[in-house]
Amino acid sequence: MIDRAKLLDALIADPAKADALTRDEARALAVTIAPLVKALELRALSAQPAPAPTSKHENGALLSAPEAAALLGVPIRWLYRHARGLPFTRRLGHRTLRFDARGLDRWIAKQRPPELDP
Repeated sequence: MIDRAKLLDALIADPAKADALTRDEARALAVTIAPLVKALELRALSAQPAPAPTSKHENGALLSAPEAAALLGVPIRWLYRHARGLPFTRRLGHRTLRFDARGLDRWIAKQRPPELDP
């Protein structure tokens, strides 16, 4: 029996090594990791907001759409569609948007529901 942890580490480092597996080994490994792959896919596709970011941004830092979308946990297209109504959006030109990092942090903090007192 092969050590699956070591095998997974080796395959992650070099996926071409999968060619060296027997058909049965490949099938067993695929069945073993299928629930993990499904969970990762669901997490990657979920619209849940990312954990609250820590404010590491410099004064006046402007984020690109992919950076802001990652902090918000939304698709980039959503960010562009809603940019006009978001208070941290900055228009730099006719077709250029950036997002104020500190304003985004404040907006995220306001969107979170207050913690319930025990």
